[in-house]
Amino acid sequence: MRSFLLPLLCLIASNLYAQEDVPVLEPQEIIMLPNTHLEVCDRVAHKANIDYNSLTDLEYALLGFVEDDRVLSHFYGCGCSWYCGGQIDSVTASSALADRYAAEKAHDFSIVTAWVEGVEGNGVGEYIKYAFPGTCPRITTVLIHNGYVKNWDVWRDNGRVKKLLMYYNDEPYAILNLQDTIGLQSFDVGVLGYEDKDSAPAWSIKFEILEVYPGDKYDDTVITEIYFDGIDVH
Repeated sequence: MRSFLLPLLCLIASNLYAQEDVPVLEPQEIIMLPNTHLEVCDRVAHKANIDYNSLTDLEYALLGFVEDDRVLSHFYGCGCSWYCGGQIDSVTASSALADRYAAEKAHDFSIVTAWVEGVEGNGVGEYIKYAFPGTCPRITTVLIHNGYVKNWDVWRDNGRVKKLLMYYNDEPYAILNLQDTIGLQSFDVGVLGYEDKDSAPAWSIKFEILEVYPGDKYDDTVITEIYFDGIDVH
């Protein structure tokens, strides 16, 4: 028993030290979704009749019906974004509740889909990981839609993340303190990636759930989208 407990205690102590040794970041900005878009998403979720010809370009983009950067342009402002040159090799997760809640749903530019962790309980310790090629433009900002933001009911019913431990190349890098809001939260994370891209190796960012805001109805914890912004584009 002692031979089992000692490594376990060392692992717990190491994890606590890693958390205490990284900076804690607060959102630099929170951008709220207009209620009109949430109402459209709510009608879609409940399969109500919708006159799609009446939707704005932004509403189409928010619902994932187009594959361009109109959602990102809305959040970043007009002009070029990191996604003009940004590349992501893969999005993976430690678990998912079902295929329709897989990791890649947290980066499909739609607010009616999401990554939902798949373990019993509230998902503390579960993670989602983004892999980038060495040639990828550097990242300076992480933007997160916390919880299941497709409509107000499911947002309240499901858990949201309170704290994320962010890893850069599998090393603890920062703790992101997320607010319990349906808005898009923007974090300044320094500069991640490589300036000299000719021989740069692949790199990664991982987000581990440390603490949650509990849902009113379900234990599942949800992240709808994680976007990035940065430099080296144009």
